[in-house]
Amino acid sequence: MAANDFNDRIRFGSLYETYGALLTKKQQQCLELYFCEDCSLAEVAEEMQVSRQAVHDLLKRVEQTLEHYEKILGFLLRMEKTRKLTEEAEAILDRAEKKQDYKELNRLREILVTLQETQES
Repeated sequence: MAANDFNDRIRFGSLYETYGALLTKKQQQCLELYFCEDCSLAEVAEEMQVSRQAVHDLLKRVEQTLEHYEKILGFLLRMEKTRKLTEEAEAILDRAEKKQDYKELNRLREILVTLQETQES
């Protein structure tokens, strides 16, 4: 469960980094206090002059909103796909240079075409 919580926080942070500018100033302030400054719900509530429950509810709504943006726009998914393809391309290039393997170089061309298509969509 702890690893899941950690992964969830990482994902939430990535979503915020990607789509945070689409949130209201109040939502951004709440997230900054809670995640970046590591304030408790009570501390955030005090700073924002709302109840602890209001902060909890706001965080849940923001999480849903960010997930909705990702579902519609898919920037994180595209960035992850691009990262994996880039890593694969680097590994293939290293192997192909050592072996002068043209099959590997053709696969590298396919990856580059896929990356270009990803950038265009």
